[in-house]
Amino acid sequence: MAAKKVDVPCVVCNPLDAEPDEYCEAHREQLHRLDHQYETLFRFQRTCRGRGHEIYEIFLQGECDPRGRLLVAETDPDNLAITILLADDLDLDTKLDGYGTLGIEKSYGDYLRSKVQQEVVHSWYGNARACVDIFRLSQHQPQHWDLESRVEQPDEDSADPHPPVGNKHSIH
Repeated sequence: MAAKKVDVPCVVCNPLDAEPDEYCEAHREQLHRLDHQYETLFRFQRTCRGRGHEIYEIFLQGECDPRGRLLVAETDPDNLAITILLADDLDLDTKLDGYGTLGIEKSYGDYLRSKVQQEVVHSWYGNARACVDIFRLSQHQPQHWDLESRVEQPDEDSADPHPPVGNKHSIH
């Protein structure tokens, strides 16, 4: 007796018999290829690292100029404050091609969130929580200022007769 052909549960081929995230071999392979295609959608390049903070430039796949900046501040060992400054024309709600046919809605924002979580939060800070705020930048080039260092204090012989009130770090 010939074996009866059994349909493999797949949300694309036979959605009524499949659970979410169940795919036949062909659609699982298609999903795998899409994930590899978009895994480099964003690239981070760390430009600064100090005690309790880091700064990264955010690049879009294939671009040489940064499209944003990511600032990480460690508020305590288990909590991070992350600020993302993105170019105004980068729409995080834009859907990625190919996923719709598999019944999955993935966007630029989904990949950026995943990248921040994997490459910044989990890889550098382990199991920390992160609060992420995203701000938009205008398309104008940012202004850059070079601020001179403070003028050296004169010798004690020619010291100012009216020294500043408070210690050297006081804002008063």
